[in-house]
Amino acid sequence: MFRKLIIPAIFSLSCSVFAGRAPSTYFQLKSDLGQVSNKNLVEWVNTFVKVSAPSRMVGMQGHEKARNFLLETIEKLDPKKSGKLSMNSLSPEVETVKKFYQKDFDEKVEGKIPKGTPDYMKWQKFTGYMQNLADSQKNNQVENIVWEKPGINTHRVLVVTAHYDTISHDPKTLLVKTNEAMPGANYNASGVAVALGLIKTMAQFDLNYSVQVVFLDWQGIGFHGSELYARELKKAGKEVLGVVNLEMLGQDSSFFDKTKKTGNMSIYLRDNADEARWVSKLLEHGKKITTKVTFEAKPNGFENSDNFRFWEQGFMSATFSQNWEDDFNPKFYQTAQDTPETLNHETLWHAYQYVGGAVIGTLLDLTK
Repeated sequence: MFRKLIIPAIFSLSCSVFAGRAPSTYFQLKSDLGQVSNKNLVEWVNTFVKVSAPSRMVGMQGHEKARNFLLETIEKLDPKKSGKLSMNSLSPEVETVKKFYQKDFDEKVEGKIPKGTPDYMKWQKFTGYMQNLADSQKNNQVENIVWEKPGINTHRVLVVTAHYDTISHDPKTLLVKTNEAMPGANYNASGVAVALGLIKTMAQFDLNYSVQVVFLDWQGIGFHGSELYARELKKAGKEVLGVVNLEMLGQDSSFFDKTKKTGNMSIYLRDNADEARWVSKLLEHGKKITTKVTFEAKPNGFENSDNFRFWEQGFMSATFSQNWEDDFNPKFYQTAQDTPETLNHETLWHAYQYVGGAVIGTLLDLTK
């Protein structure tokens, strides 16, 4: 992983409480999204980090506690069971994971960094270490948690993903610091909290198309949870409108930001015309809900998150995330210092509203 590891006005205030109804304007949708508060998001982040402490890395005790928290919380957020909650449990393909790390080394190090140099030796050791780590977890299932709500058109589906595991690498050796706390507040309790907010909101009304909200496992080990899920999604044969991936949506500062601004976030995609048009529509929906944050489209083939696993299966996929180019702070990335206290709570909430507009606006075909 050589990557930085149409309704009368009387209903407008709360149209979603009426069975069979859904917001038909952005104004109504913003009201519905507002039922998830800043406080809700912060509480989910704090509780998720706390119950899974000190680490929710694959194989750790906190990993199972993280799963249990998500299952219990989703049930509470959808009391009428408008969506189906399940756990997609698959055996890891360890050899595939090992080949992933070897391929990464061969393509990005071999022939590019002189053999025997400290950098070469560091990446070589890292590759073997991660292959051995994958081997050591071969008896642990890949547990992807899925909440799926059918739409009026059940064959077309929009997928929303956020990984729930975490990992911590030593910045000097790149090896995993298994004895260190891995709170993972930004990476990726922030994305998880936004996904939970979407479930709470979407559970209230009907949708034109189906939606799957997937909490991905094994991201820290070869992006393997998304790899397996993308294959299953391909086999299902449904028309996938696209995959919206949520990664690290809570870090935002003017202090670390190169442009000294807040609210400048990013959405990462490929240099692909179809994907660019799809992302443009997502952004059009999001902007109608809030302008407190902006998500700049960056078609750079971003491979730091699970989106690329869906590209491998031919799906359009984009990652809503922080601004990696201008506001990336390695001090908090995959370290013990990635705590809830370091997050920008206002940005996290506005990111939820923006992503909610992008996702639900697509699912309802909103135009006004």
